[in-house]
Amino acid sequence: MTPGKYACLGEINDYWEEIGFTPWAKMGLTGVYRRVTFKKGAMLGEVARYYADDYIIWGHRGEESVADIFRVWKGEADVMTHRILLLGEETWDKHRQKTFLWGYRGWVEVYTFRIGDEPHKRFVDLAHWASKGLEYLKACRGGNKPGGDVCEGS
Repeated sequence: MTPGKYACLGEINDYWEEIGFTPWAKMGLTGVYRRVTFKKGAMLGEVARYYADDYIIWGHRGEESVADIFRVWKGEADVMTHRILLLGEETWDKHRQKTFLWGYRGWVEVYTFRIGDEPHKRFVDLAHWASKGLEYLKACRGGNKPGGDVCEGS
């Protein structure tokens, strides 16, 4: 696995922690992860609870990693969706997804995104955090080199 164009995002753990993400690495993928809890309430209190797992991945092998995700990834109890944003050199027009047990055990969604492009509507929030992460890194480094990428020299 090559570190990837956006590997420098791994240097800003304080940023990721502030917005609820933690470092994550598995299956040859490197990035950050968070779990979002959804609660359904009624007059008698909570009637349902489920989770959504979000991943922003900068270390991957492109299409090979996508194939591995769809081949190996398993559903988890009470997790409805696993959204995986792969940062890379291109932005897909549409996201890809796989369901577990016809959707009853949830699903995994994968989307490749190049920071600066317009993201798919289902990944706008994750694309926003990745873009802001680059801005934060640039500010921490005291600006960017003229004509250079913020991650160059990492």
